[in-house]
Amino acid sequence: MRRNASTWCCRTADDLLLVAEVDGEVAGMAEVVPRPVPRDHQILIPRQTAEVHTVVLDHCRGRGVGRALLGAAERVARDRGVEFLVAVVFAPNEDAAGFYYSAGFGNHGLLLGKGLDAG
Repeated sequence: MRRNASTWCCRTADDLLLVAEVDGEVAGMAEVVPRPVPRDHQILIPRQTAEVHTVVLDHCRGRGVGRALLGAAERVARDRGVEFLVAVVFAPNEDAAGFYYSAGFGNHGLLLGKGLDAG
């Protein structure tokens, strides 16, 4: 198997999309999305943070594709001055949570959400 995580396209000056290929076929992607630095008056620590989103096709899982993509995403983020990566995983997605935990991510707060009806 040949793994190659490479920069595929940039949607904006800040967001970056990385694509992994296995045997010449797209196997997955990772996206690094920088968040705005909090203003000084907020409670949050003013440091550069980015979200990372990782997707690997089902038939390519368990082959190191996700790990290669996440490693590349971390390097790209670090090179762009990011100090802290956030992976937003919804509670029912235990596979994704396990993947990020195994890569050194941990609980750093609680994200609460509420859907709003149109109207």
